[in-house]
Amino acid sequence: MKRVWILVCIGSLLISGCWDNKEVQDISYITALGIDHKDNKYIIYVQMLDFATIAKQENSKPTEKAPIWVGRGTGTNLAEALIDLYTSNQQRVSWGHVTALVLTESVLKPELLSQVFDLTNRTQEIRYTKWIYGTMDNMEDLFAVSPFFQLSPLHSLLHEPRESYVQFSFIPPLQFVNFIRLYREKAATVVLPSLHISNQKWSENLKQHPILEVNGGFLIKNKKTMGWLRRSDLLGTRWLASPQTHASIIVKDNDKAIGSIVLEKPQSSIEVIRKPNDVSYRIKLNVTGTVQNMYISTIGVKELKRLTEDTLRKEMQNTFKKAALIKADPYELCLQLYRTDPKLWKKLVEQKKEIYDETPLEFNVDVNLRYWGQRRSLNR
Repeated sequence: MKRVWILVCIGSLLISGCWDNKEVQDISYITALGIDHKDNKYIIYVQMLDFATIAKQENSKPTEKAPIWVGRGTGTNLAEALIDLYTSNQQRVSWGHVTALVLTESVLKPELLSQVFDLTNRTQEIRYTKWIYGTMDNMEDLFAVSPFFQLSPLHSLLHEPRESYVQFSFIPPLQFVNFIRLYREKAATVVLPSLHISNQKWSENLKQHPILEVNGGFLIKNKKTMGWLRRSDLLGTRWLASPQTHASIIVKDNDKAIGSIVLEKPQSSIEVIRKPNDVSYRIKLNVTGTVQNMYISTIGVKELKRLTEDTLRKEMQNTFKKAALIKADPYELCLQLYRTDPKLWKKLVEQKKEIYDETPLEFNVDVNLRYWGQRRSLNR
């Protein structure tokens, strides 16, 4: 009998440790945080998902859309806006699942961003690895967009940009930790991807379905927003961003399409050529190309290689020119100069010649073309 009582006491002690546990359905999980600033007031938006519903979707084919809740709080500072949000909350809130931070253009100012950093960095639950975006769209509409096939919103571009980028690369996605690193770095330019709601490209049962896309990027240099460029003007940044870049380009000759080439595994380097009172740069790029389509079958391999390299070079030159017009530097040329010769960099900054559209820049592009199947007949 004594042994039975001992077992009962031990069991009660073990069970007592679980009394304050919360079930999934008893907690509000915030998955995205948005911040706006209007009329001298901060506006905080949060996206909340029902993880219990999401767990059911993982085990079976979803038959209805997962509910998306969007919260909104306002205040003269971010702490006050957060308190305003909490006053109407119905359950305990968890910030440990925030995977995206979205900022409006009005927040991209040093004095406002410092408060954003303070809020997100001091909150132990929010991680540094979340994705960060800018936007010019309405935040509530942005957070309410759902992906294809009734899938969980966690499978959208907002929360999983890397999968889409690896398959077909446009503007590289940016994690908060890398944003902070470049934002605080002298001579560095941050390309902050901007999210946009597209209403024209996809339909569901003949009804237009809004979907998220990256339509451009904000260029921030020395903690100052230099401007915004559309996606087509920032395509050159992908070739220096990551070896995981994978994209197709249309090869043209005198504005006439020759074929489409899939380019992948780019390897790049930047060479700084210093002079007493000036500097020039050389970007070397090696990339593997695979023929995808040919519109003119009579062209030879050497000519196709040359045209591919020319097309790629023009794309990179266009990005540099467009960015240099607003004194931005998405290729980090100035950062390379600052690290190798800070005195010369400082001198050029004082002369306002750090970066401009006439900065001498040379592109050495080498494309290693490969052919599949019958496309080998091109090799003559």
